[in-house]
Amino acid sequence: MIIEKIRIDIDRGEVMRLLGRIDSEVGEIDARVIRAVDRGIEDAGRLCEPKGMYMIARGKDLPGSGIFDDLDQVAFCICTIGSMLEDRVTSLTTEGRLLDAVILDSAGSAAAEATARYMDESITEEASKAGLKTSCRASPGYGDWDVREQEGLFSLVDGGMIGVSLSESCMMKPRKSVSFAKHIDQKPLRLRSENSCRNCDLDICQYRISDIKPE
Repeated sequence: MIIEKIRIDIDRGEVMRLLGRIDSEVGEIDARVIRAVDRGIEDAGRLCEPKGMYMIARGKDLPGSGIFDDLDQVAFCICTIGSMLEDRVTSLTTEGRLLDAVILDSAGSAAAEATARYMDESITEEASKAGLKTSCRASPGYGDWDVREQEGLFSLVDGGMIGVSLSESCMMKPRKSVSFAKHIDQKPLRLRSENSCRNCDLDICQYRISDIKPE
């Protein structure tokens, strides 16, 4: 299933976090920086083209290590904000407008996460119509799910249909893209590679998912 023209909100607090600030500091930052961030968010809103696609398959249909082999239904998803924002970041960098480039890049990361969250919620909503629940999402390259298994995920979900491809090192292009899997069941299992932030000891990491604390 392809979902296009996704409406997302880019959260200023999330952008500030990615820039190395936390929400409580926002009021202490120079007003010029705040204006620059707000301008970057506005620009990102114009440049983003959020879209995603997913399919539901048996876990054993995924080529690779067999990490999901025991699961009857797994939603495999790829989503992206497109390449225009990434191209603009490159242009700003070339022009020497490094602050604007960094802010726009962070806004793009926040937008990509918002797009993934939208797809996540859409899958959960569809599953609930059948009386089923879903696990949290897990992504290649996190936990014990090897990033090289992106190739297997892309063999199930044709990312090219939404403009996403893989490099030789299994990195997605455009960079502001997200891939993930979710178990669907009446009692979904916790996937081994989900919530890697919860198991990481680096509690000062600016990329930590904000509502997850290390155990």
